[in-house]
Amino acid sequence: MKSIIVTGAAGLIGKKLVKVLCEAGYAVIVFSRSPDRARRILPFAHDFIKWSGELNISAECIEKINGAYAVIHLAGEPVAKRWSDQQKKEIFESRKNGTAGIVKAISQVSQPPEFFFSASAIGFYGSDGGDTIFTEFSEAGTGFLSNVCVEWEKQALQANEFTRIVIGRIGIVLDPREGALSKMLLPFSLFIGGKIGSGNQWMSWIHPIDIIGFILHALEHEHVKGTYNLVAPGAVTMNRFTEMLSSILHRPSWLHVPDIALNILLGEGSVIATGGQHVLPQRTIETGYRFHYTDCDQALRDLLG
Repeated sequence: MKSIIVTGAAGLIGKKLVKVLCEAGYAVIVFSRSPDRARRILPFAHDFIKWSGELNISAECIEKINGAYAVIHLAGEPVAKRWSDQQKKEIFESRKNGTAGIVKAISQVSQPPEFFFSASAIGFYGSDGGDTIFTEFSEAGTGFLSNVCVEWEKQALQANEFTRIVIGRIGIVLDPREGALSKMLLPFSLFIGGKIGSGNQWMSWIHPIDIIGFILHALEHEHVKGTYNLVAPGAVTMNRFTEMLSSILHRPSWLHVPDIALNILLGEGSVIATGGQHVLPQRTIETGYRFHYTDCDQALRDLLG
């Protein structure tokens, strides 16, 4: 049985991915800062190993990476919080050091994994309030999140010498229980839903089934290598997104949360909600991957139905 190492396995994407990989017959080994908690959440995984997320990786982790079929690295400090200086440091260093540690281990083993997937984010492109369309060939943007993603990807690319690498720039993952969508559902349920910020900012979203689907597609097809935008082809504006939520939930969309209110609540971190970027998955489509959901309304109806 082929083994696959997964970090960030208890997160929004990781939980779903580990389940699918186990069902596909892989022996999933979870690297976690809290192995006991991960075991409770993911009892179907094969093994659970203590992982610090730091540059200096343990001998036990290195032993598990040696001979593994693949490493899927999803871990990173959550960004949806108020960004104090300390929080920004943790966001940056968790991605830089965690990725560098995994890559260092890959470079040291006698049998490196055949495949390495490392998460990144569409924050790579910065925030753009205009009509710019970003593809995988677009330059990095500016700002804190862009700087984080550039460093994150730089560390991951060091593994190129040792294994086939795929970097996934992940967009807004739609999930009714976690993430951005879940935070918008409560006000709508209380009849106080509405747009956030100007409403004109772009939301480059993706259904969870397509995140998992593309990672499996990349795992199983050797021609897939390099950097890919993991977003659906049909980005929408915040105005359109809230209109769809209003229609699906049969609730009014009237309460506008202005930029200034979010700045007070979240500080610099408000850019996650008020900024945006129109991203296309050009290279992702060119690999032959076929999206299950390209229409945001259909995706929301599936998730909320």
